[in-house]
Amino acid sequence: MNLESQNLESQIWIWTKEGAFSSDMGTVHALIEEVIGAVRAEHWTDRDMFALELTLEETLTNAVKHGNHSDPGKRVCFAFKLCPDKICVRIEDEGEGFDPYALADPREPENQMIPSGRGVLLIKHFATSVKWNEQGNVVEFEKYRTS
Repeated sequence: MNLESQNLESQIWIWTKEGAFSSDMGTVHALIEEVIGAVRAEHWTDRDMFALELTLEETLTNAVKHGNHSDPGKRVCFAFKLCPDKICVRIEDEGEGFDPYALADPREPENQMIPSGRGVLLIKHFATSVKWNEQGNVVEFEKYRTS
């Protein structure tokens, strides 16, 4: 799913956006609205829109708050590529990274009071496919239209 190495020439992208921004939650919300607007124009279902918006919110918020520690001197890079039935997303922060597979399962009773892991759980649930790089500071996900 690496957006850089995929054979993108064979895919017909109807909307793309790439760039970077300083770690700022206001920018996160504006960017999510822009992406959601592009996807909504393709008439995705409310259920798909909810899943996509939540996944974008979690990945971008994690990059700003946990990856870059809300440091405005650090940047979040992004790439969005949309075709009629799929969106591919890549988010990269300048943080040290983490191991998303080593997080405690927040659904387990002994972990329910731990304030971490819920966002990653939601990302894994709502994205069609998701992966992090080895360092844990880049997340890529795909979300397919379900109807």
